[in-house]
Amino acid sequence: MKLGIVTYMVAAEWDLDTIIEKCTKTGYEGVELRTTHKHGVEPSLSKEERMAVRKKFENSPVKLVGLGTACEYHSPDRGELKKNIEETKAFVLLAKDTGAEGVKVRPNAFPEGVSKEKTIEQIGLSLRQVSAFAADYGVKVRLEVHGAGTCHPPYI
Repeated sequence: MKLGIVTYMVAAEWDLDTIIEKCTKTGYEGVELRTTHKHGVEPSLSKEERMAVRKKFENSPVKLVGLGTACEYHSPDRGELKKNIEETKAFVLLAKDTGAEGVKVRPNAFPEGVSKEKTIEQIGLSLRQVSAFAADYGVKVRLEVHGAGTCHPPYI
């Protein structure tokens, strides 16, 4: 087993150099960088900035295991669903460029007025779509067990 961290809460206020330095000093071998945190590894990065992130990890003993997104596929709003799918694809391209193995996504709830079965099917079809896209770039899509109701493993 290898130890790593997710920057959510633990390292939300650390920049990338601090994350790598502290993981190296404490023996953590990997990190999942959560979106919206101080390290700033986001789809808005330029090609040069993405390469700089990649080089920082390549020149350290710490592996960029993944990018933790807040992309979710349970919303019955078609526009919201499409936005989350497209955002996931942007994170997949960021992962490819920065050397991250994968992108984490999540369900977040069973929407009121929509059957659990329909929501689960929608989540599954969305995962199929983003996973097929990610496979073309050698990036894994990881599903976090998360959210009100959807956090129960039998639904996942």
